[in-house]
Amino acid sequence: DNIESNDFMPVGKSGLYCLISNDNDNIYIDMKVEDRKIQNRILTEGLTIWINMDGREEKKMGIRFPLGSRNQPGHKKTEREENSPPRAESMENLLSMANTIEILGFISEQQRRFPSENRDSFRGSVKLEEGGKLYYKLIMPMAKLPMRNSRGSHGAMPFILGIEYGSLPATNKSGVNRGPAPSSIFHSGSSGKGGSELIWIKDVRLATSK
Repeated sequence: DNIESNDFMPVGKSGLYCLISNDNDNIYIDMKVEDRKIQNRILTEGLTIWINMDGREEKKMGIRFPLGSRNQPGHKKTEREENSPPRAESMENLLSMANTIEILGFISEQQRRFPSENRDSFRGSVKLEEGGKLYYKLIMPMAKLPMRNSRGSHGAMPFILGIEYGSLPATNKSGVNRGPAPSSIFHSGSSGKGGSELIWIKDVRLATSK
């Protein structure tokens, strides 16, 4: 509940700082973002957490939060808007729009979009605290994830997480988003037509004790 500043680890050279933790019911993804440009991209263009249980670098299942001010329900993008930088908006206004979660590729889930303050499914928050640091939290219920048990040992098999901010790239004909293969624990780079930034975190293992 009380995360210290030194609990966060840098995610490669992406400018993001991350802490992944879990209890018996949930996986918690906490991030600290100090770079103002990255903060604006997350709040205007959105952020997606990709989760893959089979060790492949395919973006088939993800949680998009926040959607981004330019991706709000009912908002239609014009060609001019697609090719122009986001207009300046107050941080307070951008944070007020960070209140919706969209789930991608979860076949068993009927509801695709719902409020981020949600006790029955995925939930999250984005806050700006003193010093101009943006703090992101996403809570993923394990009951909603296709966890795989390890063979011959306790706990779940390691899995891969992808952190992608910026415009969501279009799917290919097979309906699967394919990103650059992670060459190390952290791998970052541009992905997709929209120039989104994607960071892969390999070999994520759940804690089975404190």
